[in-house]
Parts: sequence; C-alpha cells; structure tokens
Amino acid sequence: GTFNNLLETYLNMSKNYWVIDTDAGVDDCQAMVLGISAMHRELIDIVGITAVAGNVGLPQALINIAQTLKSCGEENLPFYPGAVSPLVAPLKVAASIHGEDGLNNYWKLNGKSKEGLPSPQEKHAAQAIIDLANEYRGELSITTIGPLTNLALAVSLDPSLPSKLKRVLVMGGAVHALGNTSFVAEFNIKSDPEAAHIVFQKFPRIEVLPWETCIAAEHQFSYEFLEQYLSRASDKGVFIKEITKVEEGKSSVFFCDPLTLCVAVDETVAKRVEEREGHVELTGTLTRGMTVVNWGCSDEKEVNEGTGVRNLRIIEALDMQKVQELFLQSVI
Repeated sequence: GTFNNLLETYLNMSKNYWVIDTDAGVDDCQAMVLGISAMHRELIDIVGITAVAGNVGLPQALINIAQTLKSCGEENLPFYPGAVSPLVAPLKVAASIHGEDGLNNYWKLNGKSKEGLPSPQEKHAAQAIIDLANEYRGELSITTIGPLTNLALAVSLDPSLPSKLKRVLVMGGAVHALGNTSFVAEFNIKSDPEAAHIVFQKFPRIEVLPWETCIAAEHQFSYEFLEQYLSRASDKGVFIKEITKVEEGKSSVFFCDPLTLCVAVDETVAKRVEEREGHVELTGTLTRGMTVVNWGCSDEKEVNEGTGVRNLRIIEALDMQKVQELFLQSVI
C-alpha cells in the first residue's frame, strides 16, 4: 500500500498541468496543436483552454478553438469563454494580420462547416482559472498567448491566485522596445495594458517570451523546415497547413505562440533567461502598452536597484533543435 501511495505521489508530482489562455489566431492554434500533441505523448497535461478577445472577437476565438480541438481528436477537452473586450480600452482585432477569422480566412477559403464542433463550457474563463488553480493547487501552470484580460480578472477575483499557480508563462512584451503594434509595444500587452499591468503587479514571478526573442534570426525557421512541418497528412497536419500562410520570396519565417508552448512542454527549451524588474506603461502618449524593463544600465545605483523585485524571467534564447522536434512531432 505504501509503495503504491509513493508511486501515485511521484506520478502526480511529475504531472505538467496547464491552462492555455488564447485569442485563437493562427499562431495560437499552431500552439494548441503542439500542446495537445505533447499531451498525447504524456509530456504535458492540458486541463482547460480559456478564450479571450484579441486577434479576433470572442465568438470567433471559440469557433477556432473548437476546430483546433476537433482536428486533434480532443473534442472533450473543456474550453471556456472569457473576456469579450479589454478592461478599459476598446477591442481592436488583428484582421489585417491574420484575416477576418484570425486563421488567414481558413473558414471561407476551405468552405469548412461549423456543424458538429464541440461546444464551450458555460463557466467564465476567469472563474475556470480560479477553480482549476484550486483543484490542482500548486501544480497548475498557465500560459497566456493572447491579451492578459482573463488572468487579470481571475487575480482580481481571487488575490491568492499567485500562491496557487506553479508557473505563469506569457507570450508578450517588447522588452527591448522593438514594438510590433506601436514603436515600442507588442500586440498582446498593448491590446490590454491595464490587464498586463495588473498581472505584472500581482504575480511575483512571470516567465516572458518576448516579441524580440521570437523574431530573432537564430529563432526563425527555414523554408526547408517549413515544408516538412506543413507536409503531414494527419488531420492535425492538414489543419496546420490550411491555416498557415507562406509568403513567397522570404527565406525564413518566425512564430511566437508555438515557441511559448515549447517552453511549457519542456523548460529546458529556454536556454538563456534574464531575471529583471518589469512594468507596463499605461499613460504615455507614444509608449502606452510598452513593457518597461530595468536592464541595469544606469550610472545611478538607486536607478539600477529599482524596487529590488525581479518579477520577470525573460527568455532571451531558445534551443531550436528541441523546438523543431516538438514542431514536427505535433503534426504526426
């Protein structure tokens, strides 16, 4: 009996429980497929997916999640509707980047039916995050690959949430001020700066995979690799191919959200991590939504010391061999 109890304890300890919080654009769906595929190989255990408005409005995000689950044969994985808009600012979707449906017009171009898709749960995403954190207390991690609205709502409802979560992994921020939505701000943070501010304030330790790391030359994928990734005949492989747009004439391509899931599946994918103090700018005329990081470059000691709280673990370099293996395994 004692041996079985010890074994059960060990197996539970080694479980890698995650919630994926997503606004269900192309990168997000690639990331979900990667995570679910890793789940089938018992590397990770996804216990819920929470939807947030961002790349697309919430109704479309839910449809995209449902189709992703269906293509992975995971129709029973629970997914939850979350915030329909940012906390303060109006919603601005990314139709010009990912198409009206967030999936490069997948629904229109492929004439796909929305019949027979799994349905979302009735519970709100913020409440689902709280309930799952209580159920898997100390063992649950969350990765946000969209705006941080749901997590901000959850920690506002339950201020003790940070003590219950194992890891918080955020795809977001332009930590060196090389913005993609403004001169200095990255889309997920800029979409809801107030939510990001709350999360950065309330959680003592956040892992961040920033925009600059994702687009760095050494983290991009060659077209030879892309051909392998997009050539699988599995349901997942076909779905990935149908949503992934390959632009002619480019020598390489970058991804963001699936890289984040690689770090969730295998912590050792993060090769170089910088522990820094970070905040979100809310009011600057040109800098609203900027991820402001103390890089310790000042001549003044008190400026370098900042608050003394290094709340961000910024992932600066990735093991691309492991990343590519996880990508290819995800479409088999």
